[in-house]
Amino acid sequence: MQSVDALRKLGDVDRVMIEHRVRAMIEYREAGDIGSMLAHVAPDIVCHSRGHWSLVLFPRPVVGKASVAEAYRMLNIKYENLGSEVHEFLIDGDRVSLHRTTSVRNRGTSQVFTFDVINFARFRDGLIVEFSEYADVAAREPMLDVTS
Repeated sequence: MQSVDALRKLGDVDRVMIEHRVRAMIEYREAGDIGSMLAHVAPDIVCHSRGHWSLVLFPRPVVGKASVAEAYRMLNIKYENLGSEVHEFLIDGDRVSLHRTTSVRNRGTSQVFTFDVINFARFRDGLIVEFSEYADVAAREPMLDVTS
């Protein structure tokens, strides 16, 4: 049996690894580096985009690395990711909650949209197995024009 101090140190290592992987995912996403981003997810990853955003791009959960890669490629065709500012980052065991503000540019119109996003992630064996995104629908409403 491990001491409380030993268990606490193991928990700290896990927290550092989890934070590093989530921040790396954000950086890879901003760079459009889908391959490196997916190095941090499990083969059976499940991604959920919630709200009106899902009406255009992801109307249901996206399951598996290949499907997630295709979904992000489709997203990159329409929008250029201009970066995110992380406001809140919470880790509880194998779960992460993240509040950030992100900006994207519509590649067709060059219009820039900045909006808040809440993300939730769950880890298993050091990899993300579930990722959910809830974006501020009111701020995104003009983005829903699929013709541009």
